Amino acid sequence: MTKFHSIEKEIVEVIQEWKTLTVTFSGGKDSTALTFALLNAVKNCKNKPHKIWILYANTLVEPSPLLQTAKSSLNIFKDLGKKIGIPILPQILIPELKDRFWVLLIGKGYPPPSIRFRWCSERLKIRPVRNFLKEVKEKYGEYPLVLTGVRLDEGNNRKKNLLRRLTNDKWMKYEGLKECSVYAPLLSLTTDEVWEYIKYNEKKWGINMQYLKKLYSEEFGSMNGFRTGCWVCTLVKKDQSLEKLAESKSELFPLIEFRKFLLEIRDNKKLRNKVRKNGKSYLGPLNKKTRRKILKKLEGIYKLPSEEKKLIYEMWRKS
Repeated sequence: MTKFHSIEKEIVEVIQEWKTLTVTFSGGKDSTALTFALLNAVKNCKNKPHKIWILYANTLVEPSPLLQTAKSSLNIFKDLGKKIGIPILPQILIPELKDRFWVLLIGKGYPPPSIRFRWCSERLKIRPVRNFLKEVKEKYGEYPLVLTGVRLDEGNNRKKNLLRRLTNDKWMKYEGLKECSVYAPLLSLTTDEVWEYIKYNEKKWGINMQYLKKLYSEEFGSMNGFRTGCWVCTLVKKDQSLEKLAESKSELFPLIEFRKFLLEIRDNKKLRNKVRKNGKSYLGPLNKKTRRKILKKLEGIYKLPSEEKKLIYEMWRKS
């Protein structure tokens, strides 16, 4: 545990300068380990922060097992904070109505996300957190320190992206907020070390996080390969994690089929309107017929919130 104690000690030194802290929380293993590290560090702090928010960005298109896992963990951390007198404040953030997935896909006609047009992450995850951070600054006069569980041992693409963002050792800036500092204390940990630390904290705090381990177990893929994310994600051709979840949660099978339907739509250029700009023709939004088809098919498997449906119809009338 020497490496983990060193990380906890480092966190203690870092957070002394901050009155408010936030943890970006996905409900997965890394953000869980990070929250444990922060709890252990703050427990040993003389000058404890005034507020600690655990921020979970609910995209509103999360698979239900993942959403429930995240909520279970948030409740555990809130209770642990109470036991030791630490103000742990879970915050479940959702996108603004105009930024929600179905509003943009069916209402505005955005094609399902692709590597070239990845419109989802900014609107569904990054923007809600950014807005919350701005609210904290307005109330307390400064941005909180943002702690993230990102690690270099997460694949080459993520590693390259992280190395580009790092400004100094384990520090970076929050996207779109140059004055907001982000600290990544787990940066150098391996996946095995993350699991070892979670297991250690289960014993230390007398809690059971079997539900989290189950998500990553061989039953749902592998301890290292599970991906937390939206069930509508079309950035990958095959969502193996969702398919593994569906093996024990049969209600998820219609979501898998719908996701395949979205992939077919994304790759069919004939379903897009043409727009002209500077004398040239470009692919525009999905045509109305396709958007109506998506809505009809969606309503067979998913209850669309009334406020989203209302806005979608308004957008159709105006376009």
